[in-house]
Amino acid sequence: MRRDTRSAGLRLLGRSLRNRTRHLVLLGVWSALEAVPACFSGILVAKAVDEGFLAGDFFRGTLWLAGVLAAYGMGAVASRITFPLMGAIIEPLRDELLRAVVSGLVHGTERFLPDGAATARITQQVESVRRAVTALLNGLRRFVFTMAAAVFGLSALAGEIAWVVLPPVVVSCVLFVLLLPSLARRQTAVLAAGERVSARAGAAFAGHRDIVAFGRAEHVIADVGAVMADERAAQQRLARALAVRSVVTAVGSHLPLLALVFAAPWLLDRGVSIGSIIGAATYVSMHLDPAVKTLTDLVGGSGLQLSVTLGKLGEVISVSSPDGADRAAPSVPATAAGAAVTVERLTFTHAGASEPVLRELSFHVPDGGHLAVIGPSGIGKSTLATLLAGLESPDEGTVAIGGLAPDRWDAASRAEHVALLPQEAYVFSGTVADNLRYLNSAATDADLMEAARAVGADALIARLGGLHAPLDPAALSLGERQLIVLARAYASPARVVILDEATCHLDPAAEARAEHAFRQRPGTLIVIAHRAGSALRADQILLLDGARAWLGRHDELVAAAPLYAELVGRCG
Repeated sequence: MRRDTRSAGLRLLGRSLRNRTRHLVLLGVWSALEAVPACFSGILVAKAVDEGFLAGDFFRGTLWLAGVLAAYGMGAVASRITFPLMGAIIEPLRDELLRAVVSGLVHGTERFLPDGAATARITQQVESVRRAVTALLNGLRRFVFTMAAAVFGLSALAGEIAWVVLPPVVVSCVLFVLLLPSLARRQTAVLAAGERVSARAGAAFAGHRDIVAFGRAEHVIADVGAVMADERAAQQRLARALAVRSVVTAVGSHLPLLALVFAAPWLLDRGVSIGSIIGAATYVSMHLDPAVKTLTDLVGGSGLQLSVTLGKLGEVISVSSPDGADRAAPSVPATAAGAAVTVERLTFTHAGASEPVLRELSFHVPDGGHLAVIGPSGIGKSTLATLLAGLESPDEGTVAIGGLAPDRWDAASRAEHVALLPQEAYVFSGTVADNLRYLNSAATDADLMEAARAVGADALIARLGGLHAPLDPAALSLGERQLIVLARAYASPARVVILDEATCHLDPAAEARAEHAFRQRPGTLIVIAHRAGSALRADQILLLDGARAWLGRHDELVAAAPLYAELVGRCG
């Protein structure tokens, strides 16, 4: 079941604001004082015109205008005091959000071991939330108090003026609220489309050898072109919605002044003074117009950005307690009965996508079996790997290892039963032994060297200076990093090993040696293949082509699946 990742961030935001109720009350008080110019400026201008300049009393008119300056001075003092109050509310929110994210990284599942780019992205997202909340809180408080003050001032001038000026503002606000869901959907669609373009293009660059070897260049180019076209269409739909938003904003910001101009003769006939009409124009141009534009720009911009960013951070926050209380099933200790892998009617859709990447998928790998998963880039092979490892939960259907669902295990149980090796090998500073012992703290030096010899990493370890030599990740090539990680997984207690293109930086001979080592090791081996040889070495082959899945041996798939014959058949 898919959890609502956005709710974790929203709950954290709500709790942080509730914990600062006193600061919010003080902010409201000073915001009311900040709105003094919006409350009295039009009244004072009307007095200056009617009782001063039109009456021939220049001095009195000047005094009334001095009152306008005094009101703005009071508002400026109040505005200065609101800034530290905003800081007292926003800065603790940023700190709490960072703590929640770090807690999610430390106490969550293994998939949240960020590299430098991921760390920078998460930090940027936290900062984005801080800026968005600051802009929203600052803009919304100004809008609320400015609107209340302007309504009071217009009504004080003349009730007829309020009835002329306010209806366009109300209509604009209602239309904007009705438009907001569409804006949110289209903004989210643009971001999701952009992520799909990045994912497909990244997969194409990373799997270029696979693409060339399988003769799928034209297919991949067409696939990336299709998602780019989807992104362009999503951006066009968003642009149309933003154009409608501009019209809605114009209704609330420009029509009130036009209505006042056209209604001026009628207002004068009803006894409204010229000064009152000029004062009303002051309210509209100086306060109502900026307030409406602020509302639509902030909520339609920072508000949508906040919603999307909280959803992204919620993917990290929601795996930890207490902010992750909405997780579909709690993590529990587990001991699987064997290493058989069973998948039944598995369906999974990425967040923001309209179609499942995996649909109604079923297969079984017996304890000790060897399965190769092949298919075009971006078809869902890596997604299947994360589901088999329990790092994602199916939308529908089940995944079981030894009869138990891996997505319900705690991190310790998952590491004991399953080792998922992605293409990006995780190697850290420390000794070679520290890296190899990462998944099995009880492993002896002899165990580590046996694992290294099995996967072909012993020569590398000797060159580095032995097990207890310091290891600098930056000094290793991508292939050397993969050898270290392969030896680490071999030394682990995991009975199910999933190689998600974890040998893509090795030459074919080194790849064959590593796969043979895991095949001889007790347990089940699942390989996300990027070379035809990986498929030919497997007991069973699972072909994903987007429309359906094919499961069988090499000869069976050559005869039954045209795509398999095209990809691998010529290599048999």
